[in-house]
Amino acid sequence: MKKWRCRICGYIHSGDFPPDICPVCGGTADDFKIMEEFYQQTSKSEIRRIIIIGNGAAGMETARTIRSQNDAVEILILTEESFPFYSRIHLSTFIGDESRVEDITIFPKQWYEEQNISVKLERKITAISPHQKLVTDHTGQEYHYEKLILATGASPFLPDVPGVNKIGVLVLRHLKHALKIREAVKTCRRAVVIGGGILGIEAASSLNKLGIHTTIVEMADHLMPLQLNAKAAEVLQKILQDRGLTILCKTRVTELKGNNELSSVNLDNGKSFSADLALFSTGIKPNITLAKEAGIKTKRGIWVNDKMETSVPHVYAAGDVAECNDALYGIWPAAVDQGIIAGTNALGISQNYSGNMPLHVLKVAGLEMTAVGQKSKVQANDQVIEHLDHKQSQYIALIHNSQILKGAVVLGVAGIGFRLEKLIKKQASIAPILSELEKANWDILKKYRP
Repeated sequence: MKKWRCRICGYIHSGDFPPDICPVCGGTADDFKIMEEFYQQTSKSEIRRIIIIGNGAAGMETARTIRSQNDAVEILILTEESFPFYSRIHLSTFIGDESRVEDITIFPKQWYEEQNISVKLERKITAISPHQKLVTDHTGQEYHYEKLILATGASPFLPDVPGVNKIGVLVLRHLKHALKIREAVKTCRRAVVIGGGILGIEAASSLNKLGIHTTIVEMADHLMPLQLNAKAAEVLQKILQDRGLTILCKTRVTELKGNNELSSVNLDNGKSFSADLALFSTGIKPNITLAKEAGIKTKRGIWVNDKMETSVPHVYAAGDVAECNDALYGIWPAAVDQGIIAGTNALGISQNYSGNMPLHVLKVAGLEMTAVGQKSKVQANDQVIEHLDHKQSQYIALIHNSQILKGAVVLGVAGIGFRLEKLIKKQASIAPILSELEKANWDILKKYRP
């Protein structure tokens, strides 16, 4: 059976043809490419039980990979989640629409049964005993493993702001958070989203569509500082403001005021405004406590080598919690790739993880955006092709050295993101089409075959 990978989010589909719609990110069949096959069946007697802690993208891809290569090994997933595997990417729109939990569920309970994969929901793992090969959950129940994969993910980072524990101050990381926000917006009139990254902007847009006056507060000089340069952010900010959002950059929230419930927000410029909902979108921190207490090496995340092996034999880590080559990726495609590598190596099939190029191809507030590689000049011979059209809400910056494309920031131009990524990955010469790119002839990217 063929395997197809979504080029946007990394979701892997099994079948003769790609799906019409990606269940994770909403991409179309054209966004899928066929995967190079490296799977192989392993002996049914080698390993009897593999435990995976975590039911997110990394944990699920680990389980799928293991089952595709060994139909006899017992796979047990232990997770704190209350729901089967769902699309976290859709949570920021889920809070502002009428979709059901089932609509964003990728694999329902029936799927686990069909795949002969056991999953125990609402199981918080409190201890790992590597020497005994045991994990213990919050009820005291113990589980024996032969191989263990830690896919414990990350938690929302909350800055130390006075009033952060008041009623009405929320985060958005899991489905339980989204359901709580859905309840809160029923009586909400004014909201503040603290953090102007991808998730913050999407969440703010959803609140705005509900008729809630929404303000985004971002401490950096411009929105989406990790993905966009200043000019691209300027285009995006204008679009959001035209839709009714208030944007405050180079600004910090210093206090969340109110008795038990949030009533207003103080800023570092001395100003304040009323709000009955505050949503923090200020980054994530890997969940490393469980591993650290078990004596597994941790840095910012759980340290792993290029086989996703931790410092302890028979224990692997993948996804947002894993730190490989000093990098924490924190993106869905990397979690998928690391899950594949962890599952494959856990079965004794050697595969190495080579990292993921920082790539974002997505829609931000309904506008297609691509950010890949460099977003500005780094070396002395770097040059930039720049195109700005406020009327069309378009911005493009291509960073190159006359021969090689080194990075791209694209906003409002559809259908060229993956072509740019391919040119960067292949280190293909752009000299033959450079003059056309300088004329803003983006169609040449669709025709060029280096």
